Amino acid sequence: MFITTAGLISAPPVAFAQTDTAKEARIDTSSSGLVVKVAPGELLPISIKLSNFGGGQRVDVLIKYSISTSAGEEIYRSDETVAVETTANFVKTIQIPFATMPGIYTAKTSITYEGQLVPATTQFPFTVERKILGIFQSNFFLYGGIALLFGIFMLLLGRELIKRRRATRFVLFNYSDIPRNKRIFYEILSDTIASMRGRVGDDALLIASRIDGLKINKETGYVISITENPSKIIATLVSEYEKKLGKKVSFSFRKT
Repeated sequence: MFITTAGLISAPPVAFAQTDTAKEARIDTSSSGLVVKVAPGELLPISIKLSNFGGGQRVDVLIKYSISTSAGEEIYRSDETVAVETTANFVKTIQIPFATMPGIYTAKTSITYEGQLVPATTQFPFTVERKILGIFQSNFFLYGGIALLFGIFMLLLGRELIKRRRATRFVLFNYSDIPRNKRIFYEILSDTIASMRGRVGDDALLIASRIDGLKINKETGYVISITENPSKIIATLVSEYEKKLGKKVSFSFRKT
């Protein structure tokens, strides 16, 4: 007969001497990969599989469990006896001591039975790590860092969009170099273009540039010159903007 135990890593088969209950008895181990990280106080599951190939004769198997630090210091030990006639499959849970320091640990499972010359041992490494708000510390800082960077990015993006919208929505140009009797018309046209630009974007500049008698800077909307009747130009510009929006519109002008 031979006995199999399932841990989290694989180890080569080990042969033993003959006994009254088994000929060519041997133990194999195989991986089950349950968990790789636990927090202090949590349960570490170990998958165990025992297979008896000794002709159906009952065998009492002593299973010893231990947990050690990377320096070899043992922080946990327990054992139990399992009677196996054919197969036995179960999951052993070990509670990690609450005072366990974060780090890499090794869980070992040793199996012995009557007549066995050398114990069969499987072992696997796992990590002990504290949790913050139910999340492992490393993941908490990772997700928190990503969330922080995303938040900063969205804040900067929002500020930039607001800044651009304000810049394009209503830019008050200075027309102090224009004679006073004409300045009011420059300001009205300039404010109308800027206000409309905040609603339809650069289409407001394109529409204004097509008005006869009105010359503007096609990049900023600054009114360069008025060569026709200002009232007619203002009426025509507002009419074109209303056609663009499909409704009557009103504009806010600077106080004089």
